Amino acid sequence: MCSIKLMLILLISLTLSSPSLSSSSTSSHALIQQNNLSAYDLLMEYGFPMGLLPKGAIGYTLNRETGQFSVFFEKSCSFTIESYTLSYKSTISGVISENKLYKLKGISVKIVILWLSIVEVSRSGDDIDFSVGITSASFGAENFLECPQCGCGFDCDNDLRLNGDVSSI
Repeated sequence: MCSIKLMLILLISLTLSSPSLSSSSTSSHALIQQNNLSAYDLLMEYGFPMGLLPKGAIGYTLNRETGQFSVFFEKSCSFTIESYTLSYKSTISGVISENKLYKLKGISVKIVILWLSIVEVSRSGDDIDFSVGITSASFGAENFLECPQCGCGFDCDNDLRLNGDVSSI
């Protein structure tokens, strides 16, 4: 299943970048994963810390002329960091420019009991601002220097996972 999905991603990328198959006038050099840059390297190139994405990105497409991008994961991913549960679909997309990600699709955050889509992320100095449309929250960029892991966020080294009630010994 994973190899089929990877082949599909490759086929879509080749189709979009081929001048004879693409309906847009975008050159084949605009859609990239050039120089073996990872999606994490790309984030840093645009002024963001790599920890905005969880570990496991398998590829991306980017149109450097428009900033439209997609990042691909093998499957959807969720994890909790402090009081926030984040969810990434297997494909996230949007538009990227220097210090700004907008028109985002595929990322949501659970706040109390509501799931809200993160629609924009911007950087201003050492602060990263996340917008869900109706409100936004700001966090220090130093909180995103490390990539979280699907399922466990940053608490993956904890060998003892407790589920349910625990009585004292």
